[in-house]
Amino acid sequence: MEYEFPISKFIRRVVEKTSLHGVFHLTNAKSVLIEKLFWASIILSVIVSSIYLVALFWVRYLTNPTVISLDRNYHEWNATFPSLTVCFHDRLNLTARDALTNRVNPKDPAKFKRFLATLAEAHLFRLEQLIEFDEYSDLDLKSVLNQISNVVDAEVVLENGLKAKLHRVITDLGICYTFNSAILQFLSVEPLSDEDLRSGLVEISIIERDTAATLSNLTSNGDIYYHGPFEAPTVLKKLLVKTAVSSFLTMTFKPVTVTADSTIENLYVQQRNCRFPHESNLEFFVGFYTNSLCMLECRLKLCLDFCGCVPHFYNTAVRLPICPLKRLRCLVDNNVKIRQGLASCRCLKDCNSIGFTLQNYVLFDWFKAPLIKWDMEFQKVRYSRRIIFGFADAMVSTGGICGLFFGASFVTVVELCYLFLRNILK
Repeated sequence: MEYEFPISKFIRRVVEKTSLHGVFHLTNAKSVLIEKLFWASIILSVIVSSIYLVALFWVRYLTNPTVISLDRNYHEWNATFPSLTVCFHDRLNLTARDALTNRVNPKDPAKFKRFLATLAEAHLFRLEQLIEFDEYSDLDLKSVLNQISNVVDAEVVLENGLKAKLHRVITDLGICYTFNSAILQFLSVEPLSDEDLRSGLVEISIIERDTAATLSNLTSNGDIYYHGPFEAPTVLKKLLVKTAVSSFLTMTFKPVTVTADSTIENLYVQQRNCRFPHESNLEFFVGFYTNSLCMLECRLKLCLDFCGCVPHFYNTAVRLPICPLKRLRCLVDNNVKIRQGLASCRCLKDCNSIGFTLQNYVLFDWFKAPLIKWDMEFQKVRYSRRIIFGFADAMVSTGGICGLFFGASFVTVVELCYLFLRNILK
């Protein structure tokens, strides 16, 4: 009589009674060796194939279960009005400059006034102009910049009767004024009022599709930066306006919107590869996430890595060391490396994003105060981020593969567990 090990006897008992297809032939006493080898090779190939296919489905579910589709039901939409940031050419307030000079009482008043003029005009890409004024590094540069910059008191008036404020902000571009920003709390120079914090974005409906916005009663021309409400202004979307003469500028924008279905939020961040504003993981801009703020934080960290300090243009939740004016040379010298480092920033996209492309741009000189007017084409198509392969789909696919290759089901799994326990406890 052939001796049988306890483990093989245990497996034989389970296999003889399970409903899995094919495995019965491995323990059937009437099966010859060639039959057992044939069924063993079939079962092994089936196991490998099914594991491979099941793994493909689950990798897809865990890494890329979403799709961006077109949505055409525009009658139910409200469109966000284009955001605008204006950096006026006439930035220096001469009265404030003279008053600050008298308070500081510098050894060389003429050089100090030249420093203030340079500071008022400085931005991230002209930092080298400040290096020669290192003797004034002890000053609070952000506070000084706020004091000497002209205050623009202008409103944005929409043709539907709505009025909105221009908010004074500090960015890479220095002191500027912005309209319709969702990240205003991280850019604003002065503390925001409760009303400002509660006010949402300016939106228009399909009925108001021809609405335009006007910015008038300005004291000087300014460079225009157009962007989405969740973005900070950048030089990539800049309209140059002549400094010398008064001008009338008209613009038309086309929105590019990506919305997220409500079910998207149930996925893990790594699955959908995007973040909602309340899912912030940022250290310098706590409590709110946008791709723009993430990239800005990454750049600030690169500045800290290369030079140990950051420029004075930013409002952050964490107090960061501000570069002395002489230390700006380090930032200028490492500018290329910092830009290259931005490519390695792991900043996820916004699940809901709004951008704009410039469709029409007309600038001409005229005899009155500078005037800026812009409108938008109401979009009839937008993009929607949806789940195309959910958890239920992954389970159904797994069950279908197991059923195709093994004739197995959920009941089969329960049955196997039952037989194992029954034979262990026997």
